[in-house]
Amino acid sequence: MRSIRRIFSVGTAALVLGAGLVAGSSGAAQAAASDCTGGAKGFTDIPDSLSGRAVAGAGAVTVDFPANVPYAVASYAMQTGNVGGREMGWGVLSTSSSLWGAGAVGRVWMDVTNDGTNSWIQCGPFDARGGARITTAAYPTSSSASRAFRVCAQVVTPSPIGAINCTPWW
Repeated sequence: MRSIRRIFSVGTAALVLGAGLVAGSSGAAQAAASDCTGGAKGFTDIPDSLSGRAVAGAGAVTVDFPANVPYAVASYAMQTGNVGGREMGWGVLSTSSSLWGAGAVGRVWMDVTNDGTNSWIQCGPFDARGGARITTAAYPTSSSASRAFRVCAQVVTPSPIGAINCTPWW
């Protein structure tokens, strides 16, 4: 009887621990724009109109609609440039005004790592509707090989939700 109780206790503990790890791993999905605006975590707020030099590629995200507009299209990119006298990187998302379905939201965020992509800070998501351009907050670039950036984007609708696309780490 004692061994059955022990097996049950160990199994229950493993189940609880596993559930905690799964719940804990969703931290990136819980990130918000407020986590990196107003100077938080070393980020600097920038205007949505700021343009810089394109790095690390760019891409587009789309989602098909069942009715009305057949899809929503948003383009995303990583840019770098001078912000307040410092070289910084940021993400940008531009949404199409003519190809944008009702209820669609374009999302962009930037991941920054300081340990060679073992872990990262997520800045965003920042949301935009059709016909808008939005940037993430900016983060200082570095010559250190351990600091890298990537920009990710997604289009979300009441149904369906588009895939997440990211630039390569830069």
